[in-house]
Amino acid sequence: MSFYSLAATKSDGSPQPMEDFRGKVVYATNVASSEARRHESTPSSSDSENVGGPDELAILAFPSREFGAQEYKDDADIAKFAASRNFPGILMKLGSVRGSDAPDVWRHMRDATGSSDPRWNFSSKYLVSKSGEVSVPKGDVESAIEALMKE
Repeated sequence: MSFYSLAATKSDGSPQPMEDFRGKVVYATNVASSEARRHESTPSSSDSENVGGPDELAILAFPSREFGAQEYKDDADIAKFAASRNFPGILMKLGSVRGSDAPDVWRHMRDATGSSDPRWNFSSKYLVSKSGEVSVPKGDVESAIEALMKE
């Protein structure tokens, strides 16, 4: 199974085929709006401009209430919050990022890297190269994204 053969459900309920990201770098992380409000952790539009625009980089956010219930209870509220922060990426449907209940795409990234389930909000980060190779960024995420964009 390849990354590009998978799909996830966006917060609006529509499918998001990973094939749409072939030739782009993908950055995916588990998120929580309450945590982002306190720590400024949510990527903003300026973050994507620093490392490439939407033609080069796709940011996928996987919201979850599994860690202290720090996420809104429904996708509409999450989307409203993300819009207020100029989030430049794609919000996936609120759900699990742990175990077998996680979306297929999330499980694929976790398993392809030998990672464990996230222990807290924003604790799992994955990068997918332009050719579909999944990795965990070492050190600074922005630098890791820039390196993948040069490939």
